Amino acid sequence: MIKEILPHDKVKILRYSQIKFFNEGCYKTTIDEIAKGLQISKNTIYKYFPNKEALMNESIEYFINNVRNNANCILESHDNAIEKLVKMLNLISAHIMQFSEKFLRDVQIHYPELWRTIDNIRRKLAFETISRLIRQGKKEKLFIDYPVEILVTIFIGAFRAVINPQFLLNNKYSTSEAFNHTYKILLNAILSEKGKITIKKLNLPK
Repeated sequence: MIKEILPHDKVKILRYSQIKFFNEGCYKTTIDEIAKGLQISKNTIYKYFPNKEALMNESIEYFINNVRNNANCILESHDNAIEKLVKMLNLISAHIMQFSEKFLRDVQIHYPELWRTIDNIRRKLAFETISRLIRQGKKEKLFIDYPVEILVTIFIGAFRAVINPQFLLNNKYSTSEAFNHTYKILLNAILSEKGKITIKKLNLPK
């Protein structure tokens, strides 16, 4: 795991590389291009990362840690379960929108192991956060009293199937469109009558 406190130069490299990889893909992006974009020497990058693969892996880990930290802030808030769930899904959607089709294609074709790592981490994070929110929503009588384990499995299965390089590349939907359609369908499927009234009062998307 990446430590919470990192050297300034390393953080700068990780942030820039993350944007570069997500926007332009990771297969053809080189250390030379990253060094040029940051206006630093390649040796500065190699001081922290022995090769491009290591930089890619840590950039992804840095990205996921940021998502996890933001998710924890939502979970620890005093909002009701619907507000938290919508904020959580919007948070994830905003981060997923950073993935270009080029990046998704690259990880699928050239770095399948990296995609499996991303998929495993997001599955674990989704299980932890969605389980907690569904339990809260059931206590608040905002969600229908379905078994938590089944609901979590449905949520995770749906998002893994839709936010998947193969699905996105073979269909007309953008990442954000696919995600938003999926979460609205799932959210509406679990709302109780009280939940439907609450979401109207909150003026949140149905």
